Amino acid sequence: MTEPLEPAYDPVTLREVYPDPEAVQQRITELRRSIGAAPDDIAELMDRGELVELLRASGAVDEALSQATLAVDRTELVGSPAQQHTARIRLAQVRQERGEFVEADLMFIELLAAAPGFGPVIEAFTRQHAGENDYEQGRYGPAAEQFAAALELRRRHELPEEQIASSELALAAARARQEGSR
Repeated sequence: MTEPLEPAYDPVTLREVYPDPEAVQQRITELRRSIGAAPDDIAELMDRGELVELLRASGAVDEALSQATLAVDRTELVGSPAQQHTARIRLAQVRQERGEFVEADLMFIELLAAAPGFGPVIEAFTRQHAGENDYEQGRYGPAAEQFAAALELRRRHELPEEQIASSELALAAARARQEGSR
């Protein structure tokens, strides 16, 4: 099986962009196969999470919703609380992508309240995606606040440079949009 694909981020929309759509489709096919043959629950949950991300990024939002809902159900049965939280973030992202902002907003309110209990990696991840939800809805001030909080956590805890860079990019985009709307 191939390695997970790494996205780039569009500096205006802040959405994941995969330069090779054919590679994305190939990876989706691999993941569909590997989920059923996963050697354990952890492998299945990791593959299902990646599948949701790729389906959402490739525009297959109906299937992404189905898989994200299944992922939440599976993590509630066999996953840790941190895995359950992460699966809910992915489901909220799919809701956002589908324009179901009320549902996404409600999910992110709950996720943000719980996030500090999971440590800095998951808290930063939650804040980053909650910020993207705000950003997509034109709420640039709150988005900038979430991105700044994610960035601060990532810097303070010396998290991977690509995570820091994504928070810096998002924060700059939100501030630019905020300035432009004044």
